[in-house]
Amino acid sequence: MVNSVDIRESMGIRTLHFGSDWIQGAMRVARPYQLVLEYTKEMMLSLILSDNLNPQRILLVGLGSASIAKFLYRHAKTSCIQVVEIDERVIHCARQFFKCPENDDRFQVDCADAFDWLMHQHEQFDLILVDGFDANAQAGRLDSKAFYLLCQQHLHPHGLMSVNLFNYRLRFQRSLSYLTHVFNHQFCYLPSGDQGNTIAFAGEGMALSDINWQEIKNRAIHFHHETGLNFTKLITRWQKISQM
Repeated sequence: MVNSVDIRESMGIRTLHFGSDWIQGAMRVARPYQLVLEYTKEMMLSLILSDNLNPQRILLVGLGSASIAKFLYRHAKTSCIQVVEIDERVIHCARQFFKCPENDDRFQVDCADAFDWLMHQHEQFDLILVDGFDANAQAGRLDSKAFYLLCQQHLHPHGLMSVNLFNYRLRFQRSLSYLTHVFNHQFCYLPSGDQGNTIAFAGEGMALSDINWQEIKNRAIHFHHETGLNFTKLITRWQKISQM
């Protein structure tokens, strides 16, 4: 059975659904480039965690309502952004209802299975963002050792991968075991919130013990001024928990 792709709107927030109440993406109608869902904001920490503050090539797996894609398009002005989305209907809805940019010289959306797409690519990326789920909130092959290995192989030596994981116990532990196998403990993740999502970051220098908290806080101040996205409380909480 093919699930429907539904658009809903309430209190100025437009949301994307795959035939259920589960929100697959959201946009504030009056401010379409502003991030609404907390986990999408947390994924943007990847722009200040790495020493490579200006990623030239970004791969985004999963388009949804294009909230992350639009944020990157507006604020990562020197980056070329490649999006891979498996469902053509999602691409159509993102452009018709969520102001997703059209393809141009630095923004490209391809309709493809990201696993197969990566297998046939030779290009490397400075930043890979993985946020792909089906109507049942399943990531399928996108949460596997094989896929994370593909991501690692397509990262520049100092590149960074950020992945949206569900923090339900057994599933989360399985995902962490995959990341451990592929990145050999060179990864970390944000302290769990109440939303069911945990954002993990993987790549060289991404072990929790390697994070320079003062440097990240300094970058966060500049990032706040540039984008309006404030990470101060999140970073402080993360640092406190990491030192327990």
